[in-house]
Amino acid sequence: MKIIADLHTHTLVSEHAYSTVDEMVNSAKDKGFLALAITDHGPASSDGAKSVHFKAMHSLPDYINGVRLLRGCEANIIDYNGRVDLSENVINYLDFVVASYHVDAIQPLTKKEHTNGYAEIIKNPNIDCLGHIGNPKFEFDIEYIVKLCKEYNKLIEINSSSFTIRRGSAPICKEIALTCKKYESLIVVTSDAHSKYKVGDHKDALDLLESISFPENLVLNADYDRLMDYIKK
Repeated sequence: MKIIADLHTHTLVSEHAYSTVDEMVNSAKDKGFLALAITDHGPASSDGAKSVHFKAMHSLPDYINGVRLLRGCEANIIDYNGRVDLSENVINYLDFVVASYHVDAIQPLTKKEHTNGYAEIIKNPNIDCLGHIGNPKFEFDIEYIVKLCKEYNKLIEINSSSFTIRRGSAPICKEIALTCKKYESLIVVTSDAHSKYKVGDHKDALDLLESISFPENLVLNADYDRLMDYIKK
C-alpha cells in the first residue's frame, strides 16, 4: 500500500520537535509524498504553540516545492465533554485538525469518561480525526467509537510512532483497525514525525494493516483525490 500524504507531523514550533516547515516539506517531497499536514501541538500542551500561531498559518502557501501543504493542528482534548484547546474562530483557518488526549493537558480517568470524551469530539464539526487512540492510558469502548466515527464520517488515526513511544499501544491499535475494517470506517496512517528524518515513516502501521488484510479503500491518505475531496468537504 502506498501512502501519498503524511497527516500528523510536528515542526520546531512544538518545542520537543526539531525541523522547520521547509525541512519537513522538502523531506516529504524527497520521499515522494504529494501532501503534508503540519499539526503542531495546541496551547494546552506544555510545549504547544499559542492560538495566534494557528490563526496565522493562512499566510503559508498551499504548495511548497510541489507538495500540497495542509495547515493543521494536533488539538488537545481538555475535558470529557468535547472541548479542545483551540476556539472555532481559530480552527476555521485550518485544513486538518487532529484531536488527541495528552496527559499534560487532561488526566486519565475511567473508560466511560474517555469514551464520552471521544464521542463528543466526534460530534464536534471542527474536528477531522482522532489522534493516537491506541494509547492504553485512555481506555475506551472501541466498537462504540468506531461506529460513531463511521456515522459522522470522522477519521481514526493509526499512528506509527505509538508502537514505540506509547508502550502497549500495538494490540489496541490492532483491535481498532480490525473494528474499522468490520464497520468500514475510514482511517489515516500517520508518522507523528517530530523531525524531517521521520516524515513518512509509516512502517509499523502499514505492517499492522497488511497483517490483517486491511482494505486500501478505507485508508484515506492512500489516494490523493479522495483525500483532497475529504478536506474540501
